Amino acid sequence: MTGSEPGWVVLGAGGHARSVVDVLERAGHRVVAVAGEVPEGEAWHVDVVRDDRAAFEMIAAQGLHAVVAIGSNPARTRLVRELVARGASVPPVVAATATVSPHSIVGSGSVVLEHAHVGPASRLGDAVVVNTAAVVEHDCRVGVGVHVAPGAVLLGGASVGDGALVGSGARVLPRVSVGAGVTVGAGAVVTRHVADGETVVGAPAAPLGGPA
Repeated sequence: MTGSEPGWVVLGAGGHARSVVDVLERAGHRVVAVAGEVPEGEAWHVDVVRDDRAAFEMIAAQGLHAVVAIGSNPARTRLVRELVARGASVPPVVAATATVSPHSIVGSGSVVLEHAHVGPASRLGDAVVVNTAAVVEHDCRVGVGVHVAPGAVLLGGASVGDGALVGSGARVLPRVSVGAGVTVGAGAVVTRHVADGETVVGAPAAPLGGPA
């Protein structure tokens, strides 16, 4: 990092935001502020902006980078899209301990956290979270606003549709597709295609409340 590099504003003030701020600071970046409601009894070591609009104005006025650190897939996607539409700088954030192939694509506002991996020829849309120690193997396709939770694995050629959640420790097997808006339960093993909007659990994964 150089002394002239713009600082960052992190939209979000909860637990996910703490992880993102930590990633930025450990890489030597300057976090100017977080934006959001801080739970009672908790404190931040950086300035807190309570209103997203005020944060947008700060980003524009000072030429700051922005990252959206909100766990909700729809809310995160909406804010990233709004920032991009306003012409803000919303680069991806990659932890120093993560590995991202130079032959992959990581979209605007996406975050790859500590010890995660994104393999070659994979494509991540905007506003994606590849959480701690998660793996997106080679040739995967990950849609906009997806959350690959801690320890989850997408094996080679798997695809995940917009807004889906792949729960902690879940596995999506090679070349299997997970539809838009799907929730894959923690620890599930997805062995066959999952239709849009379904929730699947178990090993092998099956629709929640349905037959195995």
